[in-house]
Amino acid sequence: MSRMSLMGWALLLALAGAGVSEAKPVKYAGLHPRTGQPDGGLCHIQAVHSHAAVPAHAQVLYRQHGDAYVFIGDPVPFGYEGPRHPYYGHHPVVINIIINVEVEEDDVEYCYHDGPHYHAYEPPPGHDFDEQEDVHYYADEFPEAYRRDSPKLVQVNVLYRPWRYTLPVVVKPPPSSYRGPVVKVNVNVNVPAVGVDVRVQPVPARHEVIIVEPRERPRHRKHKKFKDRD
Repeated sequence: MSRMSLMGWALLLALAGAGVSEAKPVKYAGLHPRTGQPDGGLCHIQAVHSHAAVPAHAQVLYRQHGDAYVFIGDPVPFGYEGPRHPYYGHHPVVINIIINVEVEEDDVEYCYHDGPHYHAYEPPPGHDFDEQEDVHYYADEFPEAYRRDSPKLVQVNVLYRPWRYTLPVVVKPPPSSYRGPVVKVNVNVNVPAVGVDVRVQPVPARHEVIIVEPRERPRHRKHKKFKDRD
């Protein structure tokens, strides 16, 4: 091999090594899927921590708080077995509350799941939700930011559509105060909805993480409860 060829290979190896050395861990905060598919299971670390890669479906399943990815989707198809809080339709999500971080101003994002779904967190305080048959319905106006991002973020429903798992039972139409879209196929007026109970267990895998910073626990805020208005 000529001297020039050897120099070329040396340069390529040096560049490759530099790329590897500069790769930075990706920060996550709170519970999140390990992969983009249900059989990948969940990472249950609540503190801010790092993984080697950007999350699958980051644009629709996650929002960013600072430089950390926060999962706001329905965790049930990924094998989640903790407390389930049933919702119907689109609603606000306060990111700093679900990851227990104290901030001066709430970081408000929006969930675009159509129809009944679950979250691991309760409705945020300071936002108007009505409760009907244990299901939470958002009962306030949506801001311009919600409408602006809707065409992109409603794709979360396309992602979840093929995944079969238990959904909240919705017997009645939404209360009149509900402000989001109505998915009539998920509203059974006379016959209770029947979910397909498929429990997906997490798959054991090597999943190294690094805890990178502590969290501050926010001051206690009282959650306001509302009555049915239908």
